[in-house]
Amino acid sequence: MKLFTVGPVACYPRVLKAMGEQMYSHRSKEYIDLHYDTVKHLQNILETKNSIYLFSSTGTGFMEASVRNCVKKKVLVCVNGSFGKRFVDVAKANDKDVILIEPPLGVPIASELISEKLETDPEIEAVAITHNETSTGLINPLEELSKTVKDYGKLLFVDAVSSMGGTAINVDKWGIDICYSSSQKCFGVPPGLGVGSVSLNALAASKEAKNKGWYFDLAIWEKYHKEGKGTPMTSTIPQVAGMNAALKFIDENGGKNWVYNLYKERNKEIRNGLSDIGLFTYPQKGFESPTVNCINAPVEVKGVTVYEAMRDKGYELAQGYGALKETTFRMGNMGYIEDGSIRTMLTALGEVIDSL
Repeated sequence: MKLFTVGPVACYPRVLKAMGEQMYSHRSKEYIDLHYDTVKHLQNILETKNSIYLFSSTGTGFMEASVRNCVKKKVLVCVNGSFGKRFVDVAKANDKDVILIEPPLGVPIASELISEKLETDPEIEAVAITHNETSTGLINPLEELSKTVKDYGKLLFVDAVSSMGGTAINVDKWGIDICYSSSQKCFGVPPGLGVGSVSLNALAASKEAKNKGWYFDLAIWEKYHKEGKGTPMTSTIPQVAGMNAALKFIDENGGKNWVYNLYKERNKEIRNGLSDIGLFTYPQKGFESPTVNCINAPVEVKGVTVYEAMRDKGYELAQGYGALKETTFRMGNMGYIEDGSIRTMLTALGEVIDSL
């Protein structure tokens, strides 16, 4: 089965090889060297001097950590789809008051909407933005939105699960306080590792936080990070080894701009092919994701029908998600995709659409 999923994605052979090595202690020199080398590479990807932690979780662990460590009472959450809604659910589950911005599906967040909320409600402590909404295939104008949040002096949390490693993010320049992702998306590593940068302002908030639990207590993570111990508990060593191999592979091929251009070229080929077939992406034009395509199914054809027909041809795409489950299907271009696979996949998709 050739994978064009939105995650987990296919892994480069060298990633799988690195993950298959014999285990060693998470307190050994071998792991510590691996850990901090991985952190250094991630700091380069994110253009930040902030501490980066490697959670034994998916990115949702950072979502919960940001709420529990940095919000005493009230958070503004920007929703463009199902994963923005997850942030709302996580915040409410942790007894936080949630102020909502939710434009129609497929429409990006406008900075004016954030300004309006922050102007009228000064008790808001932080703003959460999903950079690249995986469920709708939409990317928000993060640099512009970040500036608005920082103009009001609020903490900024960014869900970059399907964008980190796939498009440029400048954490320090844009003032992002917590920026997190998962191993199983753009980096092309199996799931199980959450990665995230944490600012000094976020750490200051964590020190004052109450009832924040232990496992995701950012103050504890910072202590172990600064002491050169890596993680407070046993790490997911194979995933860290895989992440390290993926990051070195990026560097060897020209660095982060190389991989960003790779995803851009893949997506250009996919969208041109979709257009030739007579298919169109869901989000507002100009705000389509560089890593995930959410595609409108033909009239009177269910998205899941297209998905299942493509499986019969040996291609694993992704079903529509949430409110768009029936009317769309999705296609990712992340991870290990062999030369020529996009072309043959699009040929198969054209045959499926004709048959339906």
